Amino acid sequence: MRSTRHIAKWLIITLIMAIGIGTFAGLTVRNEKQKEETEAQSSTYLTNQRQKDIDMKELKTLLCDFDAENGQWHLLIDEDHGDKGPYMSLKDGETGFEGRIMYLKKGIVIVEIDEDLYSGMPDGWEPEGKGKYAILDYALTDGGIRLGYRGNEVDFGKTSE
Repeated sequence: MRSTRHIAKWLIITLIMAIGIGTFAGLTVRNEKQKEETEAQSSTYLTNQRQKDIDMKELKTLLCDFDAENGQWHLLIDEDHGDKGPYMSLKDGETGFEGRIMYLKKGIVIVEIDEDLYSGMPDGWEPEGKGKYAILDYALTDGGIRLGYRGNEVDFGKTSE
C-alpha cells in the first residue's frame, strides 16, 4: 500500500510538472508570434535590416520639401509617409516617381519605386533592377541637396514657405 501511494505521489508530481512545462512552452510560442506581428506593424516599420541600411541622423538632415533650382522638379523626403517609413517623391507635374527609401548612407540613396506612381525621371536618369529601384547619389549643399544619377545631377533648394 505504501508503494502505491508513493507511485501515486510521483505521478501527480510528474503530471503537475508536465502541465507547467506545457504552459510555459505555449506562452513562449505565443509571445514569439505576438512579437512577429508587432514587428510588421507600422509603428515598427523599419526592419532590422532597414535600420542598418538607413542612417537616421543623415535622414533627419534631409527631411524637407525641395524645389529644383531650374524650377522643374519638386523633391519631398519624408520620415514616415503613410506607414511606409522613410519615403521620397520626385515630381514634375505629371512626371515623376516615388517610393520607400530602402538605403540611405554615404551619399547614396536607394528608393524602391512604387510602380503605380512611376511616370518618369529627369533626363539622363534611369531606374535600375527592372524598373524597381532608383539608385541615386546625393550631397548636401548650402540650403539644399544635389541629387544625381551617373553624373546627371539636379540641384534642389529648400522650398520657401
